[in-house]
Amino acid sequence: MRIEDGQTKDRIIMLLKKTGGLTADDLSKRVGITPMGIRQHLIALERKGIVNYDSKKHGIGRPVFVYSLTERADDIFPKVYRDFSLDLLKDLESLDGRDKVDGLFRIRKERLLESRGKQLANQDFHGKIKALSNMLEEEGYFTELAESDGNYTLNQYNCPISKVASHYSEACGYETELLSELLGRQVFMKRSIPLGDHYCSFKISIA
Repeated sequence: MRIEDGQTKDRIIMLLKKTGGLTADDLSKRVGITPMGIRQHLIALERKGIVNYDSKKHGIGRPVFVYSLTERADDIFPKVYRDFSLDLLKDLESLDGRDKVDGLFRIRKERLLESRGKQLANQDFHGKIKALSNMLEEEGYFTELAESDGNYTLNQYNCPISKVASHYSEACGYETELLSELLGRQVFMKRSIPLGDHYCSFKISIA
């Protein structure tokens, strides 16, 4: 997630991360701009889903608003999850062989098939593919869906598992299988970020 409008918002985010929550007046003093200016930044961050607030009572008088970061804000901060996941898979392969890794990808596919399938139930094909595209967008895949020549094309401009998939091509295969089984149609992967393309692209047959 990229935060625009520079250093002031970055300082607000870091202060909220370090303290767990501050009022607009507290932030104003620490950042060095007016409370009105702080509130404008907080409103922008709230609209992005990065900041929320709670009303807290302090003695007699009006309650104050304490601002804190949302769970979504956690994505802003550096993570080593992808390296960690890849290291675990390599260790598993070293201990038990490649088949064990393949088995994990298969289990993941079945789990996602069940959870996503429930969300797509009772919809026709066109409703399913649009809902699935929106679902993937919310999960950080940055999707684009287009219909032409009797087929759908689903493009993904971000791949959260690209580092894993670059070492284990099984991941892409199971992603393609998952789409096919969710939609009940043939799905072909035409482009792949792990293979060097700048986006992943799936051709989905309507018929």
